[in-house]
Amino acid sequence: MLGKIDSQLEELKAQQEALTETENDVADGRLLSFYIRIMAKVTDSERCSIFIYDPNKESVWLKAGTGFEERGIEVPVKESIAGQSILSGETIIVSDMADRPSASKTIEKLTGFVTRNVLCVPIKSPTQNRATGAFQLLNKKDDQEFTEEDISLAEEIAEHLQIETDRIFLDQEVFGLVERHFAPPGKIASTVLAGVILIFLFSIFLLVATGILATFVD
Repeated sequence: MLGKIDSQLEELKAQQEALTETENDVADGRLLSFYIRIMAKVTDSERCSIFIYDPNKESVWLKAGTGFEERGIEVPVKESIAGQSILSGETIIVSDMADRPSASKTIEKLTGFVTRNVLCVPIKSPTQNRATGAFQLLNKKDDQEFTEEDISLAEEIAEHLQIETDRIFLDQEVFGLVERHFAPPGKIASTVLAGVILIFLFSIFLLVATGILATFVD
């Protein structure tokens, strides 16, 4: 088992190093926030967001978005537009969300924000044959529909975000792998405490047994 884990960690490490070697002008999380602000204005949309895919939890979670903190939203991958775009690897446009069952209904109840239309583009990995995230625009203003120009621009932005999104995805995979196969601190602490209690009880038992034995000897 440990050999398999070591092999997986080495593979993930190699992918991370490959990303580092190919990195040029990719910045940190501020780059994501920058694209979100710019794209919301350029496309005249109410909100913009970037989601990361978590295959272990079968969910997508918000890395950066208008009006939300990181991980402020996490929804099942199969119930969200972002998740559907990631799994299919295709750009998705929804003109009317009113009758579309999805995780957006739950988000609406929590935030009060009503989604009318959506443009969602998968962010494809430069090192893996799949999408690891999604770039999403919500609610074109003045009841307008998303245009071909909006789609083209969103897809171009998604290409620029590939390396940064892939790095986040791989960091998540490494952390998840370690978390799944090694005992968490709480479990370790419980084990140590149980051991201390057992030693304490055994010590008392020895003292009592020694006293009883001494009595018989006397």
